[in-house]
Amino acid sequence: MFLQKLRNHLQINTISRRMRTAFMSIILLLIVSGAMSLFELERVSHDTEEILTASKTNVDLAGEMISALNEQNDAMIYMAVLGDESEGHRISCNHSISHLSKTTEAARQRMLNTDNPAATDSLIIHTNRINSLAKDFLDKRVHLYLLEESERDTISVLNTQTWYADEYKTEYLNVSQQIRKYMTGTNSTLGPEVNRLSNTARRAVTPVFISLVVMLVIVLLLYFFMKGYFINPILRINRSLGDFLTYKMPFDESIPSRDELATLRDRIAQLIAKFK
Repeated sequence: MFLQKLRNHLQINTISRRMRTAFMSIILLLIVSGAMSLFELERVSHDTEEILTASKTNVDLAGEMISALNEQNDAMIYMAVLGDESEGHRISCNHSISHLSKTTEAARQRMLNTDNPAATDSLIIHTNRINSLAKDFLDKRVHLYLLEESERDTISVLNTQTWYADEYKTEYLNVSQQIRKYMTGTNSTLGPEVNRLSNTARRAVTPVFISLVVMLVIVLLLYFFMKGYFINPILRINRSLGDFLTYKMPFDESIPSRDELATLRDRIAQLIAKFK
């Protein structure tokens, strides 16, 4: 008994229920497609923010590495080329050594989570070399080496200038080149993220496109349904009733109608029969 009532309740056997079902289907379709699009757009926004943050972080790291490298190079120029080994330049050199090591290590950690984790290996190697050269100069090991190589008992600024040009500057150029490679390498690692972002954007648009197509089909079906089952029967019932009232022509009881319209047609026929 309960199942029969439920079945009767769920049956779409009236015009009002058909109209209600059609409009509710359109509304539900719009809600579902809108929710899916909003979800995908939120993912696009989140992925875009991650890519921009990663790109900014990589650029900032590269900038810090260049700044630390140039600071160290300036200090070495004062000490090795100009012969000014004052405490200020030594402190600046030590600070740049520490800063360059920290930034290159941070860059290495970032690249470990990408498709090219070995991209910073050469950068780390050359950074360690130039820091080692700077430390050797600060600890006077370079001076001892130059003294051993010199035929005299003392060394001059000319000796340290030669060491700077032959040893330190060469490594400085190597580190500069590796930092540039790091910047271009990090941009290439963002390629998969950009592709994923593009796919997410397409997924965000797809539900809306599908919804528009399905909605167009539903609207067309609704139009033909209303015309065939609602508008045409009403027009024929109205025309037949007008003919009866004007010309006393028999009311057409064979007008194709369904549901409420069929009931209305039959009741009009019954009412006309009472006046005959």
